[in-house]
Amino acid sequence: MRGESRIYDSMLRRIETALWIAAAFALAAAADAQELASQDKLPIGAYATYAASNDAVSLDPERPENKQLLEKGVGFPVRAFQVFERHALVGSPAARLLVPVPLGWRGFDDGRRTRLFHPNGEIGFVVSASSLEQAGGWDSAREQFWHEVRVQALARKRQAPRYEVALLRLPNGQFGVRETNIPDPNGAYSSVIVFVRHPGDPALAVRINLFTPVPDFESYLGLVGLVVRDIRLPLR
Repeated sequence: MRGESRIYDSMLRRIETALWIAAAFALAAAADAQELASQDKLPIGAYATYAASNDAVSLDPERPENKQLLEKGVGFPVRAFQVFERHALVGSPAARLLVPVPLGWRGFDDGRRTRLFHPNGEIGFVVSASSLEQAGGWDSAREQFWHEVRVQALARKRQAPRYEVALLRLPNGQFGVRETNIPDPNGAYSSVIVFVRHPGDPALAVRINLFTPVPDFESYLGLVGLVVRDIRLPLR
């Protein structure tokens, strides 16, 4: 009887595994089959709209709140390399770029990404760079990313009926996704992710991810347009 029980348990495990694999394939197929909305442009705002100050004092690495970032091991405070009327270009060691940020904002770099945020702490964007080699090139990276978006969208829509998603098909091959009402234990939020080619290394993709509370999302989309337009290589 014990032998029969072990055989029976083994059969059940194989059946459960087969059902799980079948369900996973079905979910992936359903995700790929669904037609998501798409957009082909981003608005471009004005830095004055997003600036929280008229100077670059918040970017001073010697300010106590910025020194605390380093002391707590969060990351190195970003430094301003150029200051303009309502924005500055700060260094992103993680992405090896200069990134525009509205005045009054601050941020840090932890070696993997550069995180920049509004004084209220609820609005910000993250910049990072990743190799295209493992993805098999730009086009493959885009299709893999959109596949992940489709799979995730199915789950999020079931969890939050108000959730909405649209693929971004932008000029020059740039791509991404915009999502609104993303479910989260701390409250729904909205996000846009854009991938652009690294201006100094064709083997790298630059990932720009804006996140905001749901009510602020539409008004801050123009900031992503500015970042995509004005991101650049460090001065030599």
